[in-house]
Amino acid sequence: MKKTIFITTIILMFLNISVISFSQTSDGVNVPVYISVPSYAAIDSVDKESLEYDFDLSSPDNKSEEVKVKIVANTSFKLYVEFDAEESSFNEQNQALFELLNSSFNYSVDSNDSAYGVIEKTVQIGFNFQQAVDNDPEIRELLLKIGEYKGKVGNFIFTVSPAV
Repeated sequence: MKKTIFITTIILMFLNISVISFSQTSDGVNVPVYISVPSYAAIDSVDKESLEYDFDLSSPDNKSEEVKVKIVANTSFKLYVEFDAEESSFNEQNQALFELLNSSFNYSVDSNDSAYGVIEKTVQIGFNFQQAVDNDPEIRELLLKIGEYKGKVGNFIFTVSPAV
């Protein structure tokens, strides 16, 4: 009987050791992994090379042109438009025209936010000559004295940057 109790005790101890060792081998560790994807937004193309405006003081026209801008982006972005008048092409006599162009430039961008990838934005750009001339009669007189001006007056600058 003592022999049976001894063997049973040894078997129970062996089973306990086996269960304890198997339970200890199933531990796991989680290691976090991070990835960083740089954001970008770039203008792929603009569908116009130049725009020509006719400004006649006898019947000022608020002309606006539609320009398609194709943008490649993997993030949300903002599209900015500026008018850069070429100051070097204006002399003292037509400085009023330079000031009129800078003060009357306006633009609007369509408000459709598309999914990431290639996005086409429609931009309306132009000059609100009528309002600028109506608000400042002196500019009207100066422009009438200058007479006709033919030549490049500036550039539209399109810029994209990731939205913050």
